[in-house]
Amino acid sequence: MRLLFYFLLVANVAFFFWSLGHRDTRRHVDIKAVEAPGRLLLRSEVADTHGGIPSPPVGTPPPAGADTGLLVGNGTCHRLGPFAETAEARKVLALVKEWIDKASVTSESSESLDGYWLLYPKAENMDEAKGNRKMLMDKGIKDVWLIDKGDMAGMISLGIFKTREEAETEWVRLSKLNVRAQIRPRITQSETAWIQFAWDKSPLELDEVMIQLRGENPEVSVPPLKPCPPRKP
Repeated sequence: MRLLFYFLLVANVAFFFWSLGHRDTRRHVDIKAVEAPGRLLLRSEVADTHGGIPSPPVGTPPPAGADTGLLVGNGTCHRLGPFAETAEARKVLALVKEWIDKASVTSESSESLDGYWLLYPKAENMDEAKGNRKMLMDKGIKDVWLIDKGDMAGMISLGIFKTREEAETEWVRLSKLNVRAQIRPRITQSETAWIQFAWDKSPLELDEVMIQLRGENPEVSVPPLKPCPPRKP
């Protein structure tokens, strides 16, 4: 029995030393490949460590404000004019409507410069004004008109001139006759017509429309394109 015991003991010891020299090297771990504790590996790092192929990156949406085919423009208001006559505006409107459906004719009251007054100063009352008129006529001035209504009542018109230069020439002549006249712009109220429309595409497309419209209708005078004035509060 004792001989059997020693035999088994020697056999176990021999097996132990034999197993130490034949360990499975596939279970060996490279210490350099071990990351510090507490850090999560990225997907690409894990793939590199194990020799795998990293998955392709997930597509990201375009940044805010990128061109995504949104409509250009915000329906800005434009107009053509002014036209002195509504009939003239409607003639051009018929051409414009071939390109812009919602165009229409609108009218607008405006002040305009219509020459220059040459005026004798205002009298205190109408009797004095009539005396001034007689004095001017006695000096040989025939183009006199006593204004008897409105804010200018009591003044005497000595003529209306198209340009300021013409008015100044006459002012010099009257000064030599000791007539103290004054020059004043003549402002009149007038009704003008406009073609108005809203445009919700790019300004470049609108420029192309206007170029083609004028090119196909050279016999018609098309006024320049202007932005609509701001609405009055």
